Amino acid sequence: MAVDPVLRDELVAMAEAERRSRGNMPPVIGPSDLDSAYPVARRDLDALHASRFWEILDDLECWPGRSVVGDDGAQAAWWLAQHAVFDPELQRRCLDMLEVAVDCDDASALHYALLLDRVRMADGRPQLYGSQLVRGSTGPGSDGTEDAAEIVPWTIEEPDGVDARRAAIGLEPLATYLEAMRAHYRAVSRH
Repeated sequence: MAVDPVLRDELVAMAEAERRSRGNMPPVIGPSDLDSAYPVARRDLDALHASRFWEILDDLECWPGRSVVGDDGAQAAWWLAQHAVFDPELQRRCLDMLEVAVDCDDASALHYALLLDRVRMADGRPQLYGSQLVRGSTGPGSDGTEDAAEIVPWTIEEPDGVDARRAAIGLEPLATYLEAMRAHYRAVSRH
């Protein structure tokens, strides 16, 4: 299948619009925070993108991987799937298609792992890679901002093996990731 530049451009534009719409959203949102954290305009955009993404998947009958939309189009497709939090059925469908694409070397195993964690968290199940973070507390820290130290991974299945699983897909150790995300959250919380 040849790269479809029109579809690639559409996916990239949709993902860019989604990124811009994130604005001042908190970087860590747990499953119970969705309704309060997403402004109505953002939900409307997500619904529009989800509807179009369903159409794209129906038309292609496969994941829009690198062979279909190029590297940046595949990145955009994953971004849209990862952030389609109000359409868990779409995320599950994407996960199934993404798994096949990874097996055919047409998509990133990292993208599959991150979406798998997101879907498992949405389903209330433990994640495998520790990529999904939640606030352990909403109390203030010593500087008056939310305590970034309380950002913790959603429950992890077999936590003793998480760093090995992360390394297998090119992710840094969980402790390094948590340190970086806590620093980012502290910086964002100050603005």
